[in-house]
Amino acid sequence: MKLLKILMSPANGVCDRLGIANEHERGMMRMLVNMCLCTVIAGFLTWAAFS
Repeated sequence: MKLLKILMSPANGVCDRLGIANEHERGMMRMLVNMCLCTVIAGFLTWAAFS
């Protein structure tokens, strides 16, 4: 449960900062933020592996 809080904290921070209160909209924003973070991390790892 603590790991989930750590993983969701950036997305929840974005939702709070934007003032999104609807749980469905928060879910969509969380998905967007998490996918962006995963893409950046995967891109960095791929770059590091082939450099």
